[in-house]
Amino acid sequence: MTGITHIRYPIAALACWIAFAYTLVPLLRGHRRNAGLIALCASFGCQGMYLSMSTPARWTGTLFGTITWYNVSVQLWIIAVLACQQILLIHWIYPRAEALVRARRRLLTLAVVPVTMAVLFFLATLQGAPRNVFKHPGDQPFFVAYQAAYLTAFVVGKVLVARACWHFAKLTDHPWVRRGLRIAAAGAAVELVYPAGRYADVFLTQYGWNPLRWSDVSRTTLTVGMVLNIVGWTAPLWGPRVSAARRWLADYRSYRRLRPLWLALHRAHPEISLPSSTGSDLSALYDLRFHLHRRVIEIRDGCLALRGHHGGPGAVPDAGQGAGERSAEAEAAYIAAALAAGPRPAASGADEPDGRPAPAPAGGTDFSADVAWLVEVSRAFARMRPAAAQAEQDSGEAALTP
Repeated sequence: MTGITHIRYPIAALACWIAFAYTLVPLLRGHRRNAGLIALCASFGCQGMYLSMSTPARWTGTLFGTITWYNVSVQLWIIAVLACQQILLIHWIYPRAEALVRARRRLLTLAVVPVTMAVLFFLATLQGAPRNVFKHPGDQPFFVAYQAAYLTAFVVGKVLVARACWHFAKLTDHPWVRRGLRIAAAGAAVELVYPAGRYADVFLTQYGWNPLRWSDVSRTTLTVGMVLNIVGWTAPLWGPRVSAARRWLADYRSYRRLRPLWLALHRAHPEISLPSSTGSDLSALYDLRFHLHRRVIEIRDGCLALRGHHGGPGAVPDAGQGAGERSAEAEAAYIAAALAAGPRPAASGADEPDGRPAPAPAGGTDFSADVAWLVEVSRAFARMRPAAAQAEQDSGEAALTP
């Protein structure tokens, strides 16, 4: 058990203190009146204290054996975590004025728990040093009552937190708040394994239960639950940055996938590009959104320029035919045929363009949908070009064959 504790608790403690510092920064920057943020920061600090005081074992006293006031203080930090989390949820759910009233009432109610624990433990010390061995619970009734009070408060607090998180997750429209609350609810549910194991240690040892066998399981689930709490409670802070990074990667992927279509149009009509444009995908890393917009515009300009190209019947869509009625492969075929036909020679009268529109793949007025559509066309176009090149080579070889 000691080896696992030396690894498990320091890592979890470090995560808690990182989360504490992460939430402390906005408080120091002027959000000192944000009661919810204060409760969140205090919650991480209390978790960090509990985990820091619990490792390594030579610094914290024995977990199985003689119990001291030091061990009681460790458990009181857990009760403080529960209080902070409930205060946080109150300030998230209710308006400020009502939340302040409810938070004061909840704190007064929760204050009974540490007072009760302290009194029961003091009475237990009058009967000798409390021991974390319960083969005969009647030998130390006050310490058994102390454990029951602590574990019951733990269970009730975690159930309230899990229910409130899951309920509030259904009400919010913010995606990362919703995800974070569900993760926090899952963490609270996982932590319930800990009091179940400790209840068994107290009340089932006399019937053959081995506390040492299950101690790592119960304490590991407590640590895992706390880590899930850290992830869940901080999700609204770091989640939007993750979403922004995912959007950036999606934009860059789209930018690269548009290159085959853009490059073919650019070679046919270089004037569609800005004079400063290098055409390099790496150049788009700076101000990617602008470059993606620019690439879409240049593709559309290139499609418009194809009006001056030849094209056999069906090489371009009939007027009025919408993009929704065509597949990406068909659009790519129209563009490839127009590019292969080459520019229409300047003429007048009957040689003027017949008025049919150039291939203009479109995804609608929404820019994201437009990009998605153009990406599909570009991918179809890229698949089509090698086949077309091979067909041209085969036809050329056939023409040279006597």
